[in-house]
Amino acid sequence: MINFDSLILKLFERENTGFFIGAKVQKIQQPNRNELIFFIRKNKEQRKFYINFNPNYYHLCFMNDANEKKRNISIPKTAPMFCMLLRKYILNTKIVKVCVPKFERIFEIYFEYYDELNEKTMLCLAVELMGKYSNVILYNYDTNVIIGCAHNVSSEKSRERELAGLLPYVYPPKQKKKDILKTTFDIFEKDTKEDDFEQNVSKKYGYITYTLIKQVIKKLNTDNHLIIFEFLKKFMTMSDYTPSINEDFSEYSVINFDSWTSFNNINDMIDTYFAYNQNIFILENLRLKIIKLIETQLKKLNILKEKQIAQIEKIGAGEIYKQKADILMANSYFIKKGEKGVNLKDFNGNDIFIELDENFSVTENANKFYTLYKKMKSANAHASSLIEETLSQIRYFEEMLYYCENSVEIAELLEIENEINGNKKETEYNKIDMINFIEYEGYKVYAGKNKKQNDYILSKISNAEDIWFHPLNAAGAHVLVKVNNKSEQVPDSVLLKAAQITKEFSSQKNNSKTSIIYTKRKYVTKATKKLAFVTYKNENEIIV
Repeated sequence: MINFDSLILKLFERENTGFFIGAKVQKIQQPNRNELIFFIRKNKEQRKFYINFNPNYYHLCFMNDANEKKRNISIPKTAPMFCMLLRKYILNTKIVKVCVPKFERIFEIYFEYYDELNEKTMLCLAVELMGKYSNVILYNYDTNVIIGCAHNVSSEKSRERELAGLLPYVYPPKQKKKDILKTTFDIFEKDTKEDDFEQNVSKKYGYITYTLIKQVIKKLNTDNHLIIFEFLKKFMTMSDYTPSINEDFSEYSVINFDSWTSFNNINDMIDTYFAYNQNIFILENLRLKIIKLIETQLKKLNILKEKQIAQIEKIGAGEIYKQKADILMANSYFIKKGEKGVNLKDFNGNDIFIELDENFSVTENANKFYTLYKKMKSANAHASSLIEETLSQIRYFEEMLYYCENSVEIAELLEIENEINGNKKETEYNKIDMINFIEYEGYKVYAGKNKKQNDYILSKISNAEDIWFHPLNAAGAHVLVKVNNKSEQVPDSVLLKAAQITKEFSSQKNNSKTSIIYTKRKYVTKATKKLAFVTYKNENEIIV
């Protein structure tokens, strides 16, 4: 991913000034501390002006609905303080001017504001898109006094300038860059004579980034400085440019490359490029967050499992009490009351010493051992039940881990996060559309990606005679083959195809051989309401 640069900002301003001037701000939202959305209307047309000042992908554009969804924007119920301040001063005001200072990544929007005395004042919203120093500042243009900032900057944070309410607004230190349109080749050659040509050009000339000069060299397929200079001088008039994005969305450009996807305007390129990369960034960070949550739970459960196994092994020693009681009863005829212990033979002929309570008879001592045995047996049954519950939870989180690692949509991950956290809040996610579906030899085959999709397949899509598939003892999708009528025999080729799909959507997809079980839907029962598991019977197995 490459950063938002001054040339793209200047072209955005040039293309959209006509819409901005005379438009009114009808609504302001602040999804989080690094994003703002302005609903701007002009001549019955409303656009969403999106400002992102996150240091990782700062940019601005008019945002369409599809790309808004990719950005996973969520509006808080209570607006942040800066949003409230913006609403107070610029909501329903008219935009009278927009501009970008030369070579800067600052987008200035000027508003016509009337105060309590109905006196007109000019306010300026300065959107500074400068990496970790990105910020949005509202100030009174007439007095040059800051009204408020998205992020206040103290003297401890910056030695260059402070930013906070009631302080004067000053521009960031100006970059000492040259205009290539006013430069001769001799000066250009002198400026770039050092080893790193691309770095020197980008440092000394405005609007030309390191990425752009690399793209120019790639386009021209030459390192001849004169040819590059002449191309840049002509190109920087911006009379002819092509907004475009490369195949893997790692770069955007205003230079035409045949294999790249071109756009009609700068805004659409910005919106598409950054929405895509934001989506990837949000997706991966959300995935890592959920994986960490799952792995924490799995670590706790595995520790608990080991403790429970040790407890069962300890309880299993209770069999010795029954054995002692049986031996005592078998030898009761010659053991006298009052003995503290006896040496006897067990049923295998081995010597065994049994301690006795001298105050009890042989029968009473035997009953004491029987009672201990029954208690241990009961405790063992309870411990076995607990470890089965623990193993079920481990299988559940292993399945959630698989789904998390293989999800390709933010909405899918949010479903998983909600499920793990026990959050009943629904996401704007159409579960039916997201279910994998193919048609093979006239049969419909469905595969779920998460618990809710699996539940939907089992409860809404399936009928009793449909065939259900799942990997044996492994995390993976629930796959269903729809049977057209009750008496129909599903062909082996369809069963094999469904088994292959089941393997593909499982944690064992890279194994050379995987066991897939299948049975009729009527033999599948949901094990519990809480966990995403089922019990089944009458199953068959296919090795894929």
